Amino acid sequence: MGPPRKGPRQGNRRRSPGPAVKASKPKQAPPANKQHTERKVEASKPEPEPTEDESNGPNLVSTIPRSLQQLLLDVFKTALLGEPVAESEAAADGELQSDETKGKEEPLDIKSLIQTIKGLLYQRDFDSAFTEANEDLLRAYALRWSSSRALGYAGLLKGVLSWMKEEEENTRGRTRPTKPSTRVVAIGGGAGAEIVALAAAWRDLNAETESLEERVASVSLEDAEAQKEEKPEEKGAGAPGLSVMAVDIGNWSSVVDRLSKTIFSDKVPFTMTSTHRSPLLAEAARETFQVDFRRADVLNIPEEELKEVFLGPSSSAPFTSILVPIMFTLNELFSTSMPKTTGFMLRMTQILPAGAVLLVVDSPGSYSTLKLGKGPDGEPQERNYPMKFLLDHTLLSVAKGKWERVYTQDSRWWRRDAARLRYEVGEGAGLEDMRFQMHVYRRL
Repeated sequence: MGPPRKGPRQGNRRRSPGPAVKASKPKQAPPANKQHTERKVEASKPEPEPTEDESNGPNLVSTIPRSLQQLLLDVFKTALLGEPVAESEAAADGELQSDETKGKEEPLDIKSLIQTIKGLLYQRDFDSAFTEANEDLLRAYALRWSSSRALGYAGLLKGVLSWMKEEEENTRGRTRPTKPSTRVVAIGGGAGAEIVALAAAWRDLNAETESLEERVASVSLEDAEAQKEEKPEEKGAGAPGLSVMAVDIGNWSSVVDRLSKTIFSDKVPFTMTSTHRSPLLAEAARETFQVDFRRADVLNIPEEELKEVFLGPSSSAPFTSILVPIMFTLNELFSTSMPKTTGFMLRMTQILPAGAVLLVVDSPGSYSTLKLGKGPDGEPQERNYPMKFLLDHTLLSVAKGKWERVYTQDSRWWRRDAARLRYEVGEGAGLEDMRFQMHVYRRL
């Protein structure tokens, strides 16, 4: 079973368990998915893993090392199960309270909280499950479902970011701007799966890039001489940056804050040895990997606010590339309101510059229902539309000439390493596999 879905997601409507846009209808009666409805990763009859030939376009799915996957899980456990990680700056200034004065948090009753979430999702009470949920309920959701999703998302995001970088280098003749920077706007990303997955993907991607550049520099005397003449204040000026904006309809600010701090913490214990190790991202990376959260309903967000969500404040420097992941959320938005979701995507189209990339991941076979007037008996007629059809219709027909589809795959499995990964956070909060459809579009 996959993460429960929230109702229309946060960016718009509640989404399956996880950050929410608005709550959309759970695809299945049982617990919901990430943004608001518990999604089931169908486990009936495992399908063979699709080959690259079965997808349309370049292979954009990558992987991250198992050790990094384990660290990703440990970040979730450390951030959400116990006391929040303290800011290193506060510790240096002696601002941390003692154990006697700060007050200990009560441990989460994971089993009870997860049962509560599943019950609310089964009743389709998405407001209580996400939009109006307290912090404990949201933390339990993220521990149970976002961790698994993050494992699956990390490879997808790494593959897409790597492809975007290659495309940008080809376009620029392999020359990069002084400070390359990528904006990632995760619609319905409040539950944290996209945030932690991006941190892991960013680390692994940059590690590969650095190792390649080191090899090139070792045989380039010209580069070596240039490095000698480089001014101290210029060192690191060309380091790539990644700005993450998670948009959700529920109040996931505390969950995002906990995860964002723990990403840079060296206090995360290594599950396999019970010892500490280097953080997911080094402290120095705080300047290049930044995370923000905005509580908003993307289906009803004002135009100027939506523009700032995608492009950042008008006072900031423009980003060299933009990625918009909508993970297990778009179908919920369509189910909430087809006209509003279509309108949101068309507004997004007008705002995003050429080269921006849209990544849509959702349950295979997802569909939404539209009422089409009344039938002979006077009852409203309903018709089911596959999410992929609605997506293509909006971007390739209504917004004709504005987007190109560069990758599509209707069904694919991501499977965890069940025998070697460890994630013990409480009864009922284990890991699970993920079956999904994936589509990538580029703004023309």
